[in-house]
Amino acid sequence: MTAASKTNLSKLRNKIQTGMGKFQRNKYVSAIAGGMMAILPVLMVGSFASIFFSLNIGPYQAFITQSGLKNIFNIITAVTTDILSIYVVISLSNSLAAELKVDKFMSIISSLVAFLLVTPMLVQKGKFIGLDMNYIGSQGMLVAMVVALTATRLFALFANNKHLVIKMPDSVPEFVSKTFASMLPIFLITIIYAIVNFLFALTPYHNIDDMIMKLIQIPLQGLGSSPFAALVLVFFAEFCWFFGIHGTMATTAVLYTLFYPFDVANLNAFKAGVALPYIVTMTFITNQKGPRALAYAILCLRSKSERLRSLGKVGFIPAFFGISEPFKFGIPMVLNPLAFIPLTMGGTISVAATYLATYIGLIPRPNGIPVQTAGTPEFFRAFLLGGWRMVIWHVVQLLILLAVWYPFMKLIDKQCCNEEAAKAQTAE
Repeated sequence: MTAASKTNLSKLRNKIQTGMGKFQRNKYVSAIAGGMMAILPVLMVGSFASIFFSLNIGPYQAFITQSGLKNIFNIITAVTTDILSIYVVISLSNSLAAELKVDKFMSIISSLVAFLLVTPMLVQKGKFIGLDMNYIGSQGMLVAMVVALTATRLFALFANNKHLVIKMPDSVPEFVSKTFASMLPIFLITIIYAIVNFLFALTPYHNIDDMIMKLIQIPLQGLGSSPFAALVLVFFAEFCWFFGIHGTMATTAVLYTLFYPFDVANLNAFKAGVALPYIVTMTFITNQKGPRALAYAILCLRSKSERLRSLGKVGFIPAFFGISEPFKFGIPMVLNPLAFIPLTMGGTISVAATYLATYIGLIPRPNGIPVQTAGTPEFFRAFLLGGWRMVIWHVVQLLILLAVWYPFMKLIDKQCCNEEAAKAQTAE
């Protein structure tokens, strides 16, 4: 690689890093990514409760029914994944409030009030009897995200306006001062979202949820649930890695916004014992790139280069837990032209093959459990995603990735051996 090529590649890297850095540092993108990550424990608890509720084993079902455990699992699901949108409002509002440096608690209160105001309610004999659960689960996620971000932004706008803040004497306790300081901002936000709800009630859609569902969410989900969209996203994430940008972090906001509702829908279907509706979900995209880190470790261990073999030994255990950074920066793959094709195409080919295998019924559709790729043992992760068939499929994926990377690793190995030989001659 010539000096001029290295300079041009470095300039391109800097431009891409600058652009992606601005995108990742955007307060709203950061709030979505951070907020959705924060509710992962709730999602995990709800997901496992759904699995334990639905395991279709006769003696097991008889035991949990007679012991009352089935009821407990059902309650856990009801207060976690079934009201997911409420957790989304709380978490995103908290995350954006931190970005905007305003009172987190009052921001959450204002966002919850706003969300509840625009959420359809059940009416019986002219009286409101409760919230419609259909709109506070996964179906209301997009509205929850929009309301959390807009209400928190409005709260910050009003709270930073000295004309809208009730100032109390210094002798008044701080918690009382904060309460009065937030009174007018929350009052204004309540009025605004009450008007929004009234205006949408006059439309053919009757509420903001149904309008967003029909005009925005369904078309977006149609785009998101296509294999093409998944392949583009996987390719883009690995393309970012080539320039040293954390591809997963760069695509987190898109993944949660477009693809996570499909996981929740699959999880609900799994609990209900009906066919799972989606193949392409967030879990599918993040987990079906295959055991790449394990493939890197095996190829490094089989290399002739001492440096690559050492890297394989050091990185093998992390690789078994899905951690690939030692190889991406140790081989290196970053800004290495020899690694560009397998890096960007390995995961893409693996996802494409998995989609085909799922479509024809060789492996099950994703059950909705939000399994983390990094930190979960490779084949245990596969078992959680789809039982023994998924474990076998991950072995097939490993073979696919080894085949994709093998010729390029031979070239990288040869290059490393030449560099090591040149260093040895210089030392002599």
